[in-house]
Amino acid sequence: MSARSWLPATIACLAMMTLSSMALAQDAAEVTITGLIVHGADDPAFDPTKVIVSLNVLEGVTSFEQISTQPDVDGGFAFTFPKAPDRTYFVSAEYQGARYSDARSSAGLADPMLLTVYDATSSSDVLEFESYSVIVTGALKQERLVEVFELATVRNDSGMTLVPNQEVDGPAMLNLLRFALPPGAYNLAVDSNLVGGQILEVDRGVALTTPIPPTLDGPHEFRLVYRLNYEGDSLDLSRTMRFGARSFNFVVPDDTARPLAPALSDLGAADVRGRLTRLMEASDIGRGEFVELSVRGLPTPTFLDRVTNASGTWYVRVLLPSLMAVLLLSLIASGLRRRGLVVAAGADGPTRRADLLRQAALLETRRRTGTISDRRHEIEREAVKQALIDLDLEAQGTGEAR
Repeated sequence: MSARSWLPATIACLAMMTLSSMALAQDAAEVTITGLIVHGADDPAFDPTKVIVSLNVLEGVTSFEQISTQPDVDGGFAFTFPKAPDRTYFVSAEYQGARYSDARSSAGLADPMLLTVYDATSSSDVLEFESYSVIVTGALKQERLVEVFELATVRNDSGMTLVPNQEVDGPAMLNLLRFALPPGAYNLAVDSNLVGGQILEVDRGVALTTPIPPTLDGPHEFRLVYRLNYEGDSLDLSRTMRFGARSFNFVVPDDTARPLAPALSDLGAADVRGRLTRLMEASDIGRGEFVELSVRGLPTPTFLDRVTNASGTWYVRVLLPSLMAVLLLSLIASGLRRRGLVVAAGADGPTRRADLLRQAALLETRRRTGTISDRRHEIEREAVKQALIDLDLEAQGTGEAR
């Protein structure tokens, strides 16, 4: 073969090798998430193609890409996108008005995702409070102001997801998750580990349109913080427990006020970070049962207090919310409840980082669905960013790999 005859063949071969290398490089720069949609009750009539599956790619709290698809007839779905380290992949499935989700880090994409969906019900009779705690975190006597923190864990053992029917007025609107609040409550903030829904003001409290899926790994958590003004030295915190409660706790620091609750047992006071804190408890509160709660002996302002009233702004904005979190965690850790509560050991750095990234993904979803105000979104977003920074600094200090 002459030089002229093999030269074109050589050039063609090199071109094919170059194209193959480019294709392999492109393949290596892509990643695919696969998953499966299944029905929680294994309903043979379930049609997976009616489910909308979405992917949100996040780096920190910044959204890079949003994709939606429909599963095939067997429930399978897949997303292919450019590969990048240190990103979180948040996948959600929407079915009959409820959203089900899972999140993975860049290192956890090899295993397929399994998202389980459930049929919807509009009856709130499927809900029950497993536990309910009312904690008075402190009082600002200059303003005659009390801040209250409430923690509720909710169970749904029906095998169906509560999706309130918001298009119906009247008695049907009662089929919402409701929280009874004392008259005059203001500056209300509500947080949950669930996604979606709105907060509605209703008679004697608030209601949530958040879908409530069946309880699987543990009860759903809801946290409420609000403020109340008081006259004299007392305040009524009584409420009707529409969903009942397997356990009910009333917690008040001794240096703030004296708790009164005739139907609750006084478990005594314990030293919580230098403050004597009193715990009262009751079990098996019935559905619709009225629970009488009040505090007496709240601090009243002196003339000097009124003169120095301006300094109270910092106390309310900074000290009370911080005390709230410390108080609750300390109470749980100190084992004041008669039912022994086990506190899990502290999570390692990668686990905490994954949890923070998951919170960031949920936060962005709440922003897109309009279930959180812009101001609240910015505050929580900055809090997650700061927590990630603190975690990185801690890892650097201990030599822990990210």
